[in-house]
Amino acid sequence: MKIRTFVISVAAVGLCAAPAFADEHAEEDAEEKVCIHSNQIRNFDGLDDQHVFVEERSKNYYLLTMRHRCNGLRHAQAIGFKDATIRICSGGFGEVVFRERGIGPNTCRIEMIERVENKDEARAFIAEREQWKKDQKEMEKAEKKKQKEMEKAASEAAEE
Repeated sequence: MKIRTFVISVAAVGLCAAPAFADEHAEEDAEEKVCIHSNQIRNFDGLDDQHVFVEERSKNYYLLTMRHRCNGLRHAQAIGFKDATIRICSGGFGEVVFRERGIGPNTCRIEMIERVENKDEARAFIAEREQWKKDQKEMEKAEKKKQKEMEKAASEAAEE
């Protein structure tokens, strides 16, 4: 798959700081937080409408997962980032701004940033998550079916 060049420059946006609340897991969260510097991005590839593979100049690779599906992200002609600073972190306020051919700019919130070894590993992460979601839906469906059967049996027993 072709990697397109990072074209749009960084857009800095002033965001109001929310009051910080004490969190017993703050240290844990800080260790898991992955950040990228938008001015270091060299290439990108929209893997689908929810994921972007990013290469930094230093040959570090990242998988960016958007909070929701972003129609057109897969076919983005150019991307940029919007945040209060050039540092974009998982769970922050960062957004991907992208252009699709013939359509104006779109914006999507970044939910998660993960460091990956290469594009194949990024695709594997995506596939694993999709399989997990399918498995969860199947388990929920089976649980609902089991619950209906139990309710039906209880109703029939009460009638007797």
